[in-house]
Amino acid sequence: MENHSEHGRHGSPEGYGPGGHATLGGLSVDANGLRFVPAETRFTPSDSLDWSFQIVSQNGDVVTDFEEAHGQRGHLIVVRRDLTRFQHLHPTLGNDGTWRVEALTLPDPGVYRAFIDIVVDGHPMTLGVDLFASGEMAVAPRPNTARHATAAGYDIELQTGGILAGEASELVFEIRDDGEPVSRLDPYLGALGHLVALREGDLAYLHVHPEETSPDSGQVEFGARFPTAGRYRLFLQSKPDGTLITTQHDIRVEQ
Repeated sequence: MENHSEHGRHGSPEGYGPGGHATLGGLSVDANGLRFVPAETRFTPSDSLDWSFQIVSQNGDVVTDFEEAHGQRGHLIVVRRDLTRFQHLHPTLGNDGTWRVEALTLPDPGVYRAFIDIVVDGHPMTLGVDLFASGEMAVAPRPNTARHATAAGYDIELQTGGILAGEASELVFEIRDDGEPVSRLDPYLGALGHLVALREGDLAYLHVHPEETSPDSGQVEFGARFPTAGRYRLFLQSKPDGTLITTQHDIRVEQ
């Protein structure tokens, strides 16, 4: 699939709202009659593990049929609960319904949340499960708002103003190189950018996707609706000049 708009603002499948998922997800291992069943939840920090999991129905059957969304049948997001150590992975699906991730690594001690983003029978959903890396966790400080970030020599700025809970919002990111908007943004997962928003406190998951923008504009725009007030961390992935970068931005959504 080459066009994210199939699951974006235009022609959204059931369960999607403007710009992505209509509701926050990932708060439960069990939703919509399906359960996220990992083979292992305990890790040794920095050690890689060939990890697997299944999605199981209420009657105990392993689900084997998943639809593609954004070029993949499953998107696995792993984030430590202090909203750091972000990973976006694409596990492989076996014929028996077992998903596999080669050499999954939790780099530091702490509790991580693993989100699996899937579409089953036309219904998009996100399930979540906690993973544990043993040892003393050093909690990272988090700013109240941080709209500017740098990565691989690029400057990325979230230019959107105030954001209100329940209101449709446009999130505009500008990517600059030496002070000028980049001349080319290459597709990533069939679009010019990919954005995950996590709510501080419970890590409720909001997966949004970009509006149609020109690849030579230096900008990526997203439509989103944040259902509650609070602080959110946004993880942006984009490919200026063919270089995949990941940046994090912090916002406060007002009531």
